[in-house]
Amino acid sequence: MTHITLQEVRHARSALPHIVRRTPVVPCAIDVADIGQERLFLKLENLQVTGAYKVRAAFTAIAALTEQQRRRGIVFASSGNFAQAFALAGRLYGVPTRVVMLASTSPYKIAASRALGAQVDLYDGPALGRQARVEELARQFQMTAIDTWEERAIIAGHGTLGLEIIDDFSAVQQILVPVSSGGMAAGVAAAVKETAPHVWVVGVQPVGANAAYLSLAAGRPVAIDQWNSIADGLSARRPGEFPFLHLQRYLDEMVLVTDRDIAQAHMTLRRRVKIVTEPAGAVAAAAYLTGRVDIRLCTVAVVSGGNLSDSMLLQLQRLAEGE
Repeated sequence: MTHITLQEVRHARSALPHIVRRTPVVPCAIDVADIGQERLFLKLENLQVTGAYKVRAAFTAIAALTEQQRRRGIVFASSGNFAQAFALAGRLYGVPTRVVMLASTSPYKIAASRALGAQVDLYDGPALGRQARVEELARQFQMTAIDTWEERAIIAGHGTLGLEIIDDFSAVQQILVPVSSGGMAAGVAAAVKETAPHVWVVGVQPVGANAAYLSLAAGRPVAIDQWNSIADGLSARRPGEFPFLHLQRYLDEMVLVTDRDIAQAHMTLRRRVKIVTEPAGAVAAAAYLTGRVDIRLCTVAVVSGGNLSDSMLLQLQRLAEGE
């Protein structure tokens, strides 16, 4: 399969409806003395209409369906944010949506998906078995199965985020993106490198959810036996095959952060920028704040989402404080 093209990403950007927000890039002064001299900036996808970046890809994927496929409805797997994104897009376009979610998914994200109109199927099996369950439900209910890891339109939709960063913040020298199955990092890296090849693009994963990190080292997608991170939005046990091709070609570097790094970054963004992130949304900023990337460069960290429960908010605060 060929890599997505810049033309595909630009087409996806032009086709997004107005409800999908062009989110801001804002400075992050790590302390008061840094105000006016910031080197860290944040792309605030936590302010996106569903609280996370995935709405871009959901609308792009639904737009790529035929009328017959839309009438049949769609079924897909999600850790939570894609569920809300597809539910919203489906509601606006009149497309029934059904989502397979792990039984361990945040109740907050399950409730939000149902509130937007998605039919939620909770799944007790292994995480890597969710797509097989998707295919089974598609046959059972005669719906269209969507593979959110491997669909071409998904990565093109994610790439619109990268285009916005380059268009809105020409001073950027480095972009940090969280990585799970790799789709968002693949789209962002492809769009950025095809537009501004001098910009350094770094993927960031939690230490306990490092499948893409290990895969890049191995030169092929590999699965991890155990997943253990507070960042529930980065739940992939292996990268997708199609995203991995893009990570290999376009990503300059991969780094890892600990769960405490993530919690402390969450608290820093709350205190200094007055925003709330879910754990996955703080991962990219954590890499900068802990010095795991080149902090001399003018850097944009993608804050991928802000969907979290009150209990997770307290858990992050306790972890950040060493409890």
